[in-house]
Amino acid sequence: FEIYKEVLSRMEGKKVIIRTLDIGADKQVDYFKLPKEENPAMGYRAIRICLTRPEIFRTQLRAIYRASAFGKISIMFPMIASLWEVQKAKEIAASVRDELKEQGVPFGNVAIGIMIETPAAAIISDELAKEVDFFSIGTNDLSQYTLAIDRQNTKLDPFFDPHHPAILRMIQMVVENAHKAGIWAGICGELGADQELTKEFLAMGVDELSVSPGSILPLRKIILETNVCPAIRCSSF
Repeated sequence: FEIYKEVLSRMEGKKVIIRTLDIGADKQVDYFKLPKEENPAMGYRAIRICLTRPEIFRTQLRAIYRASAFGKISIMFPMIASLWEVQKAKEIAASVRDELKEQGVPFGNVAIGIMIETPAAAIISDELAKEVDFFSIGTNDLSQYTLAIDRQNTKLDPFFDPHHPAILRMIQMVVENAHKAGIWAGICGELGADQELTKEFLAMGVDELSVSPGSILPLRKIILETNVCPAIRCSSF
């Protein structure tokens, strides 16, 4: 709570999105003592840990909601593959809000979004869009799952094509489904900063690019020099 509150204070009213616990696969935390898995990228990680360890999930959600009294904050659930996962996560979040209300602890309005980083989520994004306030398309995992290529295996580099038509079609579909439902859709991951795709993302109607600070100025230049979808926002996280 103190850390989230400090972040909101430093952001001075700007939007802050907190991704819920996203460990497993390439993001290991030693003190969780997660078991060794044959295929960790598709294993026990992210939302799957949160939904099976609700005591940890509730602690983080409680801190986010308490901090929401001090600024503009949103929650984002990672590694979603099914509609029931979103509904269950929202149910837990609602119970945390109810608990805070009963205790007289103040909290603000908190938007809820999800990461679209599995092909399953992309394909059912029309249904998922009805449950949330925004999408963030996680292109790193979406790419490796779509192409069935481990992005950490350098031997597979010749086979890895981040511009593969299947990936771009999925992104287009997700953006269209988001807009049909009246929510926004952004892109994070390496493709967000890929200058070869910036104009294509603009044409798709992508609402936000989440990139590292060093990528902001080059992307801003491309965006300002094109008349395609000039309302796009460029954010740094």
